[in-house]
Amino acid sequence: MTDFKKITKKQFDLVYNSHLPNGWTKVAFRYFSTNTVKEDLFVKKIMKGTLIGLFLIGFIGTILSLPNMLIGIPTLIFTGILFLLGIFMFGAFIMNNRRIKKMTKILGITKEQYNYLVKKFYG
Repeated sequence: MTDFKKITKKQFDLVYNSHLPNGWTKVAFRYFSTNTVKEDLFVKKIMKGTLIGLFLIGFIGTILSLPNMLIGIPTLIFTGILFLLGIFMFGAFIMNNRRIKKMTKILGITKEQYNYLVKKFYG
């Protein structure tokens, strides 16, 4: 195992730049992470608003005993969007973890040490 404190920014950047995140991962983390930049919040807000709106339509429709068709359609749309978003985010999570695992293997460090170096060099 490498002494991770001896890894320079140049060595780290070389490995990092040879294992950049793919487009799917970039989109997922750009628009749906907790660190989303203000300029990119519109997608996250639209998604949240849509999901909350569909949920409330189904919820209020159930409380008011509206016909099943009026409750079912928004509920199915809500479920579909939530399912697709979950698959999308889970896929990005898996791909990002694989990428980090490759980099830690090349550098000969653990994931905790990798996170330490990221904070040290970029945080």
